[in-house]
Amino acid sequence: MRRERVVKVGDLFRDFLKSSGLDEGILRMRIFETWDEVVGKRYAEYTLEKFFKDGRLFCKISSSPARNYLFMERLNIVKKMNEKLGEEIVKVLILK
Repeated sequence: MRRERVVKVGDLFRDFLKSSGLDEGILRMRIFETWDEVVGKRYAEYTLEKFFKDGRLFCKISSSPARNYLFMERLNIVKKMNEKLGEEIVKVLILK
């Protein structure tokens, strides 16, 4: 039997994730891991909750000084996150 079309394993895996509805969850995990990498271990420890929806990343920060610093750096953080993710996924960072 001869195959008519060659399909890459990565494409098959991506199609499987999309059809099973797992792609959004994996994207959220990538975003949350990227947050931890970009802000560093110190500020990641102050992050109590993370939520992502419609291009907006919501982060609840337990320390006021940390929240103020992250607020001042929010545009740089979003830029660095999107560079690491390879596309513009995070549009707005909202700190609480």
